[in-house]
Amino acid sequence: MEISRRTALGLGAAAALVPTGTARAVAPPAIFYSPHQDDESLAMAGSIREHEEAGRRVILVLLTRGENGGLLDIMNGIADCPLGQDCPGGGSHRFGLTQEDIVRARTAEFRAAARRLGVDEVVVRDRPDSAWGDYAGFVREVRNTILEFERKHPGASHKLVNGYRDVIHGSPPDQPNLTHKACREAAEGLAGLDFRFYWVYGYTYPREQRTADYVLPLSAKQLARKRQALAEYGRWDPERGRYALGYHSVGKLMIDPAAADPHEYIDLPRSARQAQQ
Repeated sequence: MEISRRTALGLGAAAALVPTGTARAVAPPAIFYSPHQDDESLAMAGSIREHEEAGRRVILVLLTRGENGGLLDIMNGIADCPLGQDCPGGGSHRFGLTQEDIVRARTAEFRAAARRLGVDEVVVRDRPDSAWGDYAGFVREVRNTILEFERKHPGASHKLVNGYRDVIHGSPPDQPNLTHKACREAAEGLAGLDFRFYWVYGYTYPREQRTADYVLPLSAKQLARKRQALAEYGRWDPERGRYALGYHSVGKLMIDPAAADPHEYIDLPRSARQAQQ
């Protein structure tokens, strides 16, 4: 992993020696795919900054609309606020939002986080999160999306979530997040592309149990940027359509531990791991 990683990032470092305006065109971009609004900041933010600092162009792709009935119920007072006294909105919400409002607000958080990370290009696919109702169809959608970006950017590196391990600590081991699992399965079905997989739910585990093929140590600057991106998911400004939805969703469970851990957890594709054995 180390050799592959240094080689890939080295292409970006070499690009920095090319005259301004052409540097980022030398190396293929690094493409990060986020299944939902917040996954990119939880699991990939430090790596995004690592690639940016090495001179690699970074494209961030939001794969789904991120519809969320649980957040809708919380914001409309149908369900209790999970944050209680820690809620920036006081812990009691009666907004009368629609699902479209939730999607719009979550995507606003996503775009704001991307700006904090200095992403070069943001792509919002605006597709339903259909993995829970049509798993095979969603796998095909993700696979086709990866191939679409590979055609546009031959030789790009593709970064997805580690869906085979994205199970919340303490929950049944056979209950992964299906959207995340579909992303991993879509990539594993493609040969000859450069893939890396980021463990999102690792932050629900005790730190000594957070393992991977490669544990990326974040510099102080990279961690600071990651924290800035994560903070966008806790921003409360209802007049501007910001409801701290990411924090209401996974704040204490994942955002806080991710902000405190100066590491990210990256696995190789199964084929690459087997080749190393």
